[in-house]
Amino acid sequence: MNWRCFVAAFALLLVVISTAFAYQKGDTLEVQQLIQTSKRFQWTDPDQSLRYADEALRLARELNYKNGIAVANTLKGFCFWTFGDNELAIESAMTALDIAQQEKFPRIEAEGYYILARGYMDLAERIKAREAIEHAEALAQEGNDWEQLCSIYNLKGVILFIDHKPDSALFFYNKALETGKAHAVDSINFPRIISNIGEIYAPENAKLAMTYYQKALALAKKTGNKITEASITGIIGMAYLHTQDLKNAELTLQSALRLARQLGLRRVIRQAYSGLVDVRLRQGKGDEAVVYLRKYYAVRDSLLNTAKIRQIVELETKHDLQLKEQRIQTLAAEKQVATLWRNILFGALILIILLSIAGYVLQRYRYRKNRELLDLEIDYLTRQYKETEDKFKATLIPESSEKLESHDQKLLKQAILVVEQNINDPLFGVEKMASEMNMSRASLHRKIKSITGFPPSELIRSIRLRTAAKLILNKVDSVSQIAIRVGFNDYSHFSKSFKKHFGVAPTSYEEAAATQAVEA
Repeated sequence: MNWRCFVAAFALLLVVISTAFAYQKGDTLEVQQLIQTSKRFQWTDPDQSLRYADEALRLARELNYKNGIAVANTLKGFCFWTFGDNELAIESAMTALDIAQQEKFPRIEAEGYYILARGYMDLAERIKAREAIEHAEALAQEGNDWEQLCSIYNLKGVILFIDHKPDSALFFYNKALETGKAHAVDSINFPRIISNIGEIYAPENAKLAMTYYQKALALAKKTGNKITEASITGIIGMAYLHTQDLKNAELTLQSALRLARQLGLRRVIRQAYSGLVDVRLRQGKGDEAVVYLRKYYAVRDSLLNTAKIRQIVELETKHDLQLKEQRIQTLAAEKQVATLWRNILFGALILIILLSIAGYVLQRYRYRKNRELLDLEIDYLTRQYKETEDKFKATLIPESSEKLESHDQKLLKQAILVVEQNINDPLFGVEKMASEMNMSRASLHRKIKSITGFPPSELIRSIRLRTAAKLILNKVDSVSQIAIRVGFNDYSHFSKSFKKHFGVAPTSYEEAAATQAVEA
């Protein structure tokens, strides 16, 4: 089997392998599309985002597509946190973390820790929240994931604000904003950061805080960030309440309540009910205040209760045990599979490289041998032509040696003569050559190719370059002028063609020829 057959067989093997994985690749692409759609709805419609994340997770599990399973779980975790379902958010985040840590997906791991930090923060688990956000920050910094870092810095500021460290919180809010702007992060992430900065100033400068709130609200509406719009509207309502502007407070809180109900944001609903209780009490409407108070307790209890905390603790313990068991059970198998695939891929890569090198070397060898044969043919016919011409001039009688030449030799000799007669014409090409030899372009191409192995254009170029080489050795003129004499108007093109033909630049040809002569 020659090398071409071997290459063809290997190519067929690659086609078979790629076909075997084609359907799965198409399906994983569908998972990725579902994930991207879920991400688009994250801040605008969490219900839709959750539906697409669920569908992506279902399909990814069918395919055992680990990356898709992990990402879909982080998306679900974010949606659950948005709805106030912290135990579900933490469960999804831990599932994503399990896969990300096993498969070495640092970005997904960072996202898992980020969601854990949010869930723990809402559950007043401040130590766990700080530990989770520190893990997320380290992973995101390692991967230079600026959008992720923007969110992490903002959440880190929130955790510090809850810990009554407003100066440190403000530092991270500003860092989040600067990071987002410096790296062109989607501006849909900015409203919540700007609103958080406003909360820093609220205790001492309510007017400045309101400026930040209004700016954040306008940006949230502009970017379509419905979740943040609902949250900021509730914050503005509470700000009006603190300034005793009961009319605007009620209108704004009712607006926040409507939007929060549409989106299912229980934290915002709880805040709105709390504010409306105060509004009704200050208005002297105790009965209505009691109604809102009951609703407030119902939402608050759904967000946090002892049973849910116990459930989360059990989930954490189960998560740690499962993680240890999985690592013990899969470590050996993963190493074996990884080693096998690595060896296969490495072997295939080496084989492809060797075949490519062999093919290239063989092609260059054939090209060089054909070139040498063409040069010898040109030299022979040129010399024979000169000898015949000299003898003709001496005797004025045509030599009978021409009868010994074949038709191909005569045709090639004529072709060489035509080229030499037009060698200083840069526009002389195959078309003119065919015309002067009374042949069609196609016939000339076919005939010259069959005789020399090269097309007529290559023959013309070879004669030009060989003539240039002789003129350089004889020091007839400067190299640039010689290039013009042999039909090259562009010196750069001449230099490249010359180097490709002879292996050295035209300016170094004389020295190289002298060295070769000495060695010979």
